Amino acid sequence: MRGKFLKTLPLCVLSALTLVICANASGTPEPLSETQTPETAELLSETQANGTCGNGMTWRLDTDGIFTVSGQGVMTDYPSANMIPWARYRIDIEKVNIEYGVTRIGKNAFNGCPNLLALTIPETVRTIEESAFADCVSLSDIVIAEGLREIGNRAFTGCSSMTTFPLPKTVTDLGQAAFSKCTSLTEFDIPGSLIETRTYLFSGCTSLQTVTLPDTMRTIGQRTFSGCTALSGFEIPAKVSAIGPYAFEKCASLQAIDLPGRLIDLDSGVFSGCAALESVGIPESVRNIKENAFQNCNALRDVYYGGTATQWNAVSKVDFADMIERRFIKVHYGQSETASDVVIESIDVKDGRVTVSVTGNPKEGSALLIASYDEDGRFLALDTYPINDPNAYTVFSRDAHTLTAFLLDSNRRPAARALTKEVA
Repeated sequence: MRGKFLKTLPLCVLSALTLVICANASGTPEPLSETQTPETAELLSETQANGTCGNGMTWRLDTDGIFTVSGQGVMTDYPSANMIPWARYRIDIEKVNIEYGVTRIGKNAFNGCPNLLALTIPETVRTIEESAFADCVSLSDIVIAEGLREIGNRAFTGCSSMTTFPLPKTVTDLGQAAFSKCTSLTEFDIPGSLIETRTYLFSGCTSLQTVTLPDTMRTIGQRTFSGCTALSGFEIPAKVSAIGPYAFEKCASLQAIDLPGRLIDLDSGVFSGCAALESVGIPESVRNIKENAFQNCNALRDVYYGGTATQWNAVSKVDFADMIERRFIKVHYGQSETASDVVIESIDVKDGRVTVSVTGNPKEGSALLIASYDEDGRFLALDTYPINDPNAYTVFSRDAHTLTAFLLDSNRRPAARALTKEVA
């Protein structure tokens, strides 16, 4: 605000003010420094503040709220938000522009800039250090070029206006609580080669509805999704072999979950407080279900276990066995995936065409199969239709006595209960 006021003053007044600003303690005007040459006078008149932020690195805050970092190399790490050279100007920063050549954004660099709206990061930046943009509560417009590899601990925690985050494919490491308490974040897609999610990564992201993890994922860390109360559907990659304690704690909208076939331990409190959880698929690889794994999951009614009843009895369940008994939870054997919400409602024949009505949300890659039989029950033919085909549900009728409709997922496993109808 001060800089904008100076630009409106007459030139003679501005010159007088400049003499006062440049005066030393005795009142004698000081000569212009090397950085304040006559050629830069016009630029400095539009600059609210500037300085250095590393070896060969400079920063400049313009009077219109644009903060620019320039140079070749890394920014300085600062012990706290109050230690950064521009701490007194944090309220004035509205846009951060990191210029080409900068390779690291320093620790706490922009921590607690309440009016920061927009951020641009070039392809030369490899690392965003710890708490670099923590508690930037207005930040919502983010552009990050491919090239970024690491986002540090709590780098964007508390960025409560951010609805999405354009994570580059080049990122291989996300720090602890990097996006915790981003309460407006609704979706997050993790591409690339990330192999683990760190502790508290999305903890407290109360609007987060969908998260996509890459096939390279091996570990889901402790409390990664704790308190993600809007998370309603989640697919765990097949190669995940470890899920940390309380990883999905208080995901109150989660209704069903299928655990991957490499999992051995179901850790403490992993689904505690998932009040809407109705069914869980547990593979036969699981040997231990630790304490409070399903504490306060009062809606749980079905467990789909991939092994036999004998194998299930050999699994260490601590308090889960008692919960199953008390709440009359049914254990289904030989199936480690939860029942689908997809239902084949009806088969209708009219004017020589068959229409199959399907409700729910069939997964991508699912297929509709229609088998036809003669009046003696002999098989005639089997027709297959991709579920994404707009004509998938209406097909030419055969001269058949009976039709049976099946729905299979991309792995050719049943995705809904088959339905049979006599049509002749």
